[in-house]
Amino acid sequence: MDTQFCKVAIDGHVMMVTIDRPEMRNALHAGANFELAEVFDRFEADPALWVAILTGAGDKAFSAGADLRSPAAPDDPRSYRGMPLARTGFAGLTWRFERRKPVIAAVNGLALGGGFEAALACDIIVAAPCATFGLTEPKVGLAALGGGIQRIVQELGPKRAHAMLLTARRITAAQARDWGLVAEVAADGDLLACARRWADEILACSPASIVATKAVMKSYHEFGMEVSNREMFALPEVRQMLTGPDAREGGKALFEKRTPVWAEPG
Repeated sequence: MDTQFCKVAIDGHVMMVTIDRPEMRNALHAGANFELAEVFDRFEADPALWVAILTGAGDKAFSAGADLRSPAAPDDPRSYRGMPLARTGFAGLTWRFERRKPVIAAVNGLALGGGFEAALACDIIVAAPCATFGLTEPKVGLAALGGGIQRIVQELGPKRAHAMLLTARRITAAQARDWGLVAEVAADGDLLACARRWADEILACSPASIVATKAVMKSYHEFGMEVSNREMFALPEVRQMLTGPDAREGGKALFEKRTPVWAEPG
C-alpha cells in the first residue's frame, strides 16, 4: 500500500503496521486515522493475512493520542475535537466492532488517550518496560470517547476503572500487566520479537478456529452467558469451522504426527 503516515510490512501471514509520526509522538490526525482505517480494511479483506501487529515508530511513543493541533471540523458528526474519524474509529480500530482477525498491540512507549484506546481495541497487548498507559483526555478538557471508557470498565471492573478514568492517571507497563491489561512485558529491545512470538502462536492455530472463537466471544459480550452458549452453533463462523477443511486437517495431522496445513480463511 502507498501510505504516508504509517509503514506496512507483510511477512508471511503477518501484517506489521507501524504508526510513523515519531516527531509528533505518533499522535494521529485525520489523515492518519483514515489511512489506518484503509490499512485495516485491507487486513480484514485479504485471506492471506491472519494476524496484524500494531506499533509506533521510534522508542518514545506507541501513540500519544489525538493530534490536538489538527484543523477543526466541527460540522463532522463523527469528529473528535473537530478531527474527523473513519467509521472504524481512532487508528481505524476503536469502532471496528466486526473485526474477525486478531491484532496485537506492541506498545513501545507512551500509549495515551486515543493511543491507549487503540491498544485496548486490540486483542493482545505486549509492552516494553518503559511503556506508559493512560486515558488522559480529562487533563485537556476532553473524555475518552473512542471506546476507552467502555473498554477500561470491561477490562478492569468499575472500581479500578473509576480510579483510572476520574484521575486521568497514568500506569506503568508492570502495573498494566498486574491488572491484566498487558499479556507480557518484553525485555528491553525485545518488544517486536515478543509480539512476533505471540503472532506465531496464533498462526499455529487454525485461522477458522480463531475466527470462530472471536465470534463466540463477541456473542458473549453482546448477549451474555446463557444466550451465547445456546446460540453459538448457529453463528456462521462456528458453522464454517465445523464443516470446513481445518476440522478434518487438525485430527488427521494429529494422528499422522505432523504439523497441520491450515486453509486460508474465507
